[in-house]
Amino acid sequence: MNTPTLLAMGENAIITNLKNRRTLIVIILVIGAVYFVLGDMNGFMSKSNLNKEIQVKQISSTEMSKARYTRKGSGAYIDWIDVELNQDEINNIVNWINSVPDSDRIALKQIPSNTSISAGIVFKLKTGKEIRIQYDLEKIYITRTDIWTRQLIYTIDQENLRDFFDQQLKGFYFGEDKVNKS
Repeated sequence: MNTPTLLAMGENAIITNLKNRRTLIVIILVIGAVYFVLGDMNGFMSKSNLNKEIQVKQISSTEMSKARYTRKGSGAYIDWIDVELNQDEINNIVNWINSVPDSDRIALKQIPSNTSISAGIVFKLKTGKEIRIQYDLEKIYITRTDIWTRQLIYTIDQENLRDFFDQQLKGFYFGEDKVNKS
């Protein structure tokens, strides 16, 4: 064989080797992307992610509102009333949520459509993300945008937080309490 033929064969081997590496890298990236997407849908969002602590120092503002049912003439109306939370209440709410064990956190794909929210709290975070806490007289729903690139929704069972909401909602339903006590 002459030298130009050997160089051409070596050049082809190098090009083939580079194509194989590029193909391998693309395959690894595709597998990683598929694993992330499918893993997220099949439990990649493990309970440990549901238990990420809320840090009070990361909260930039807080909003709370509650429903009030009233009669006006022959109709019924729902007004949303803003509630000002003091720092002790904010600290308590954060501590109550953080104290919930993994076994009392249940991941959801969405809040059920037949849910009638009676009160809610939004913690706006310094990062631009938020944590929503909603109460429907039975369950407490948490919606977080601070954990992954999309929102994470779960329910918690926390007696102190439920009692706090129940206290805030006294007399909200046409002047009566509609709180479900078991």
